[in-house]
Amino acid sequence: MRKQNAEFKTAFTSEANERLKNTDSFGFVELDDYACYVLADGIDDNLDVISAKLAVDTIISVFTQAPSMRRGTVKKCLRAANQALMESKSKMKLKASVTMVVTNYVKVRYGQAGNTRLQMYRDGFPLLKSTDNSLSMDLVAKEKLEPDNLARHAERNNLYCFVGQGEGFHPFVSKKIKLSNSDAIALLTRGIWQNLDEGELKDAFTDATDDPQPTTDSVEELLLSKQPEDLEKYTFAAIFINKIFIDPTRARKIKKAIMIAVPILLVVVVL
Repeated sequence: MRKQNAEFKTAFTSEANERLKNTDSFGFVELDDYACYVLADGIDDNLDVISAKLAVDTIISVFTQAPSMRRGTVKKCLRAANQALMESKSKMKLKASVTMVVTNYVKVRYGQAGNTRLQMYRDGFPLLKSTDNSLSMDLVAKEKLEPDNLARHAERNNLYCFVGQGEGFHPFVSKKIKLSNSDAIALLTRGIWQNLDEGELKDAFTDATDDPQPTTDSVEELLLSKQPEDLEKYTFAAIFINKIFIDPTRARKIKKAIMIAVPILLVVVVL
């Protein structure tokens, strides 16, 4: 019901590095009342490692079984992915950075482990951005490193939280964020944020229409035009919220709540 009366559009691009390796993965599911979007970046770039895809598939599977926006649901999905990577029969230890976004088409919440990133825009202007679980980001928080130098800092991939970590896994889960029509959410792996700064990404959203594909293409064209020498595999996903769900019974619910609350308040006053 909610999905039918809202308009969320998604586009993404994902490419391998110069050695034809791509250990990124992106996937999403849009149900009647909830949606979930997941981006993962395999930390080990070995071609045979399936960390990112396994993490994405596990999160979407767990979410689909009992969809909700509760903080506990997000943690459950991320912990399931962590367990899946730990229990994999792969000869190598599977590890991945993951960001997942859940929404009820009215509000949004995200969970994160690692240094995949989320950025949110409103009317083309930055509204919020996620924080990496890395030593470099800690140095930024302590004002020992300039934010502009984060993308090339030696410890940017030195993570203290990631999927596949095992014990001590404590992912970040955000509070709920109210959505507005024309909001946009960007999900990006290190292949993007190491080569494009926030100003360049903002420009891609400034003149955006209601279709995320041109914006996605613009970001990729800008990335490739810079011809970075050590370009890694990269993934960029854009989610455009063109119309949020409006509850047709909201006014009635508010009126009913007031009618219940007023007598209670009167009794309290009298007492």
